[in-house]
Amino acid sequence: MELNTINKTGTWSEAADRLNNNFSKTSTEVEKVKQNGIRNKGLFSTLESLEEAVPSPVVGDWAVVGDTIPGPIYECKTKGKWSPTGTTGGGGSVDLSSYLTAEEIDDVTSIL
Repeated sequence: MELNTINKTGTWSEAADRLNNNFSKTSTEVEKVKQNGIRNKGLFSTLESLEEAVPSPVVGDWAVVGDTIPGPIYECKTKGKWSPTGTTGGGGSVDLSSYLTAEEIDDVTSIL
């Protein structure tokens, strides 16, 4: 990424244009870094919609394709290509053991 030089001479308008252009370029690069740091690309209804949203996946990227979670997992094993893994997933799990049960919530005296 090459940024514009901000000249010491010239008008404020010219400097502001160069600064704004630099901010735009920087913002674009930051978004690329964010996307590369997130391997899970999300849930997509079809493979075509995944390929349209993430046309150039990198090795390690993955997504769930289908209407529900858990669903079929696709992964990038070869740069630029989505492949089915033959597994399902994407839901994760949450440990609820330390939360109140419905019965405890109904019995307010147990939480006072």
